[in-house]
Amino acid sequence: MQSNTVAVENPHINLPNLSVENQKGECDPFTVRDCRYVGNDGFVVPRDFKEFYERFPDYVRTWVSKHADRLAPKEDLEDWTQDLMIHLYHLPQRSRYREAGKKDIVETFDPLRHYGANEARFRNYMNLCLANRFRTMHSKRMKDALCCRRNLSLDGQSDVEHPQSVDDRYCHSHSAYLERAANAAEKQARDGAFLREFVDFVRREDPKALFTIEALLTTRAHGEAADFLGITEREFVRTRARLVQLGKCFLTGESAPKQRRPYKRRASNEFKQLA
Repeated sequence: MQSNTVAVENPHINLPNLSVENQKGECDPFTVRDCRYVGNDGFVVPRDFKEFYERFPDYVRTWVSKHADRLAPKEDLEDWTQDLMIHLYHLPQRSRYREAGKKDIVETFDPLRHYGANEARFRNYMNLCLANRFRTMHSKRMKDALCCRRNLSLDGQSDVEHPQSVDDRYCHSHSAYLERAANAAEKQARDGAFLREFVDFVRREDPKALFTIEALLTTRAHGEAADFLGITEREFVRTRARLVQLGKCFLTGESAPKQRRPYKRRASNEFKQLA
């Protein structure tokens, strides 16, 4: 296994004349040896991911165990570790670093942008890369209903052995939407039963008024209901008034009176003489 430090023999690179992006302070001196950056503490930055993994095989696994949820299953820790390893090993095809011939995250380390090449600055860069990727993975995972731990499994009956398993009664008692839907369904059932009782009452007292109920349920408008029955609107008003009368009797429990005959206007004496 290759050592993490080497003797610094090359002269230090003069950095003050180089432009450093977002530079807030002086950059620590470093040297280049065998195409590798060597920090002022003697730390040798790995050339690529392969060398990084050979020297630090448990780096990613240890990072995941420190930053993941302590209650996370072992299988999830293994999956996250593998995903982060793949992220470090392979740059996206559209990455701007590929134009410079770089293929993995380790190769993108730039001591000028990170103010040095010592071990602390390199580890800080790797931790930032891992944290950014892990944050993206965690956000995507929380959007998945099957992976979010706050979700509860829905069963026909609750299981005491699994506290995250709930039944229909729990859902209805803890969901405002389900409560409103249940109340609406219950009201609709009561209204349907009430209407059926009223129709039975009308069938016993005045069967002819059933046609008026059918017309109103079909059209829900006076003009259209009159056309549906084939009568004038004036005649429909009379039949509807009879239906209102039956409704009052149904609510009070009284017997329905007989319906009066249609009023016929008497002809005047002058009209009779002319006739």
